[in-house]
Amino acid sequence: MRRGRNVPLVGAIGILILALMVGAGLSAGRIHGLFGQREIVVELAHAAGLKPGDPVRMSGVKVGTVKELELTDSVVAVTLEVDDSVQLGSETRASLKVETLLGTEYIALTSEGAGALDDGRVPVERTEVPFDLQAVLGGLTERLEDIDTDGLATSFRAITEVLDGASPQAREALDGVASLSRVVSQRDQELQNLVRKSASITGILADRSQTISALVRDAGAFLAVLEQRRLVIERLLDAAQRLARELVATVSSTRDDLGPALRELQTTVTTLRRNKGDLEESVRLYAPLLRYYTTVLGNGRWFDAALFGLTPQVFPDAPTQDGDGQ
Repeated sequence: MRRGRNVPLVGAIGILILALMVGAGLSAGRIHGLFGQREIVVELAHAAGLKPGDPVRMSGVKVGTVKELELTDSVVAVTLEVDDSVQLGSETRASLKVETLLGTEYIALTSEGAGALDDGRVPVERTEVPFDLQAVLGGLTERLEDIDTDGLATSFRAITEVLDGASPQAREALDGVASLSRVVSQRDQELQNLVRKSASITGILADRSQTISALVRDAGAFLAVLEQRRLVIERLLDAAQRLARELVATVSSTRDDLGPALRELQTTVTTLRRNKGDLEESVRLYAPLLRYYTTVLGNGRWFDAALFGLTPQVFPDAPTQDGDGQ
């Protein structure tokens, strides 16, 4: 027979294993911190809104988180948990920077120097914050102390008296400025549209900058060629002007002779037009004469001619054969 199991012992062991598993799950972050991360302390002049859980970055890569903040003496000691794989030199620097527009901040580490970071601590001398509140307030106090309050009050009183006794023109000018301000505020949407369209035009001009540059270069080349041809164009214009003067002088000097010549030319044209038929007939009859003349004189130094009927007929005509006369 099988021996009976010790049920209470098995239950206790099961409960213990389950508790260990739950504890390991809840402490996974701490276990990872013990074996995969280490702590360093960064001294800041002020926290400026930094809080636990904010990231720690190195060259833009997250390498840890802010664990806790503690005020010590005149500085804020910020404990950071960073990965063990991060190498930090002996002159490591830290900066408090703004990560988003909503004000989320982070610590930026910059590794410098040889060796390892001494005591895992970055002193306040090697840290930076967005602004030094104490320096700002101190500078403001010094500037306020330098202001001549009595002189400032006198100036305000003088301005008040001038405005009280201002002329109607000055009051109208102020009213005009106020009216202009109201119009601008009422036309806010139109002004925004105008600005957007101006931005689009600027974008188009930027996209077409290469074309515009090429156009300007071509225009420059054209102007350069035109400048080179300027002397030639001036000479051409001078020659044309001299030619015009010569023509005017010629017409002026021959005006008395041109009148009779033109009248005689008109008479000649009228005569030719009246004898147009005879001229055409002469040309028609001249063509056969020229052909015969060419035939006679076409053999060089000799010319051919035939004369008929100058001698009596000695030999009878050749007899005609049968059928020839038919």
